[in-house]
Amino acid sequence: MGWIMKVVSLRVRKKGQITLPIEVRRAWGLREGSELLLFYNEEEARIKPKKRMRVRDFSGALGEPQEDELDFSVLDPELIPQYYRERYGD
Repeated sequence: MGWIMKVVSLRVRKKGQITLPIEVRRAWGLREGSELLLFYNEEEARIKPKKRMRVRDFSGALGEPQEDELDFSVLDPELIPQYYRERYGD
């Protein structure tokens, strides 16, 4: 069974704001303050939720976790350039 792309219509408001439908917010687990990534060019755009996970969630995979917690993005090839820009600048 293939993955089906759903389409919804959004309206851009006065300050460039859009509202994501409740079905999208629920499906992605979004709350106020959640971050999204917008990938775009002259022809199309895609929005994806920015997922963050704690290293502790994977404790035991590489040994005992340390006391300090580290956040990292899910490894997604599309996010690697953004990671380096945020980490090291342009």
